[in-house]
Amino acid sequence: MKPLKQFLKLHRLELQARACVDRSSAQKLIRKADKAKQKLDGSRCR
Repeated sequence: MKPLKQFLKLHRLELQARACVDRSSAQKLIRKADKAKQKLDGSRCR
């Protein structure tokens, strides 16, 4: 995935996590965001 697209995905996940009402849903989104951030950081090293 291209870095810009990955960054936008990360941003969307962050907004969704902030809007969550319950903790478990927010935690799922945070885990997904962490995964996306790792991929984004990995793509910068190449």
